[in-house]
Amino acid sequence: MRNERKALLLSIGYGRGHEAAASALAQEFSERGWKAKVLDLCALAKPRMFRMTQRVYRACVRRMPWAWGIAYAQIDATDWAHMLNLPGIAGSMRRLQELLRVEEPDLVVCTYPLYAYMLDALAERGQLKGIPYAVVVTDALRVNSAWVRARAPLICLPDEGSCAHVQRQYGVSPERLRSTGFPVRAGFKPLETRRPPGERGQGLRVVYAAHARLERVRADVLGMVNAWPEVEVTLLAEERETRLRGMLGDAGGHVRYGGTIGSIAEDLRQAHFYIGKAGAATVFECYATQTPVLVNYVLPGQEEGNQQLLMQDGAGTYVESTGEMLQTVERLLEHEAAGWQRMVRAMRTAKRGDGAVRTVNALLQRFFP
Repeated sequence: MRNERKALLLSIGYGRGHEAAASALAQEFSERGWKAKVLDLCALAKPRMFRMTQRVYRACVRRMPWAWGIAYAQIDATDWAHMLNLPGIAGSMRRLQELLRVEEPDLVVCTYPLYAYMLDALAERGQLKGIPYAVVVTDALRVNSAWVRARAPLICLPDEGSCAHVQRQYGVSPERLRSTGFPVRAGFKPLETRRPPGERGQGLRVVYAAHARLERVRADVLGMVNAWPEVEVTLLAEERETRLRGMLGDAGGHVRYGGTIGSIAEDLRQAHFYIGKAGAATVFECYATQTPVLVNYVLPGQEEGNQQLLMQDGAGTYVESTGEMLQTVERLLEHEAAGWQRMVRAMRTAKRGDGAVRTVNALLQRFFP
């Protein structure tokens, strides 16, 4: 007889939010004595098709965010349950059945909505064998209907505003909803000894994610270097690193290239600001490390709620241009960095950094009381 309980976390490699949430939950389950496994079902079942759709998604995110906005609105209007008969998804359904048979999980958690519809279908056919399952939503406030139209008994959301939106917009019963926060790995926590920067940028450290147009990235980074001679910029460039190294030759030793999975937590802990895209994983990692956010890139629909949450809390703001970004930082550094310290306090007060603990608590209370 097996003593160790098993959690199967189903994720997908579109963006970083789905995988980051699943990884954080797996870490928390493991610390509680569970055996936890994260799997990307779509990549396992249809690797070629998945790689193709992944490339399309990344192209939209990088070059045509307006196209992703249109697609996101279409997704919101689509009945995902009807998609299960499509050939590619039907193959993923069969792979899911096989995984459930081999893994024998005690609980399945979906950080991507499609899997919940598959589990609905298996439950209808009597093939789920009573395995409980839940959905963990990975974007705040403006929650797409795809997340909540499946029949998962429990839906965990990033904040109370998201719960209210889902109840009001889609009529979901509050009994199925929990505001648990976005799951963030345990390594993301505030640095107690982080000192405020000086009014002229002395000691200023910035983590900058290069998702905007390359010309904007170059202007932002060189603008910071020229404005604050002591600034240190950690540039998260991913596949754009080679091109940016050539474009930022004038930045000298002020820029270093970071972004490995193991370093992001420490990069944010040391930084005074994160500047970049409003992806859910990064936004909530900034909450966890109490790193104020300046958003310069937002995916229409999907990420607008994350930006809205930051602004509601007083923990971040949107900067339209390089000039606005520089002016905003200068204003926040005035009077012994009073504005920056106010944003840090807002992040501390919001208490949005313990989503993994709260989500696992909700799951265990619901299914294993």
